Amino acid sequence: MFSMDIRFVKQIPFFSHLSDEKLRLVVDHFDMKSFNAGDMVVQQGEPGDGMYGIIFGEADVIMDDKTVATLKTDDFFGEMSLIANEPRSATVQAKSDLSVFFLTKLAFDAIKDELGDEVRQEILRRAEEDYGQ
Repeated sequence: MFSMDIRFVKQIPFFSHLSDEKLRLVVDHFDMKSFNAGDMVVQQGEPGDGMYGIIFGEADVIMDDKTVATLKTDDFFGEMSLIANEPRSATVQAKSDLSVFFLTKLAFDAIKDELGDEVRQEILRRAEEDYGQ
């Protein structure tokens, strides 16, 4: 495990309403991962196993072999995998050396009842906004 300020997590919309106590619970379940420039973080079509938040660095979002966005520090991705068993909708490739937090679906499932249904609803709301689902 690693130490992370809960203010970082509070910036994520679907965690923003949580109390500091619940935010600490979420942070306690994060793992940290590092990637080198050029590494694949996730691949389109693979099963989603958790969400990522960028601590520092940049990553390209690639859909059907076309770069559609660049993610930077404080951006996050893969949150739908916490509540849905769908394949990844895009590939994310480290554009620079990259440090991320990772919350596995298993870890989220272990704490989701303590977080309340608002987190799940906010993830679904965001998906509708972003993807029209």
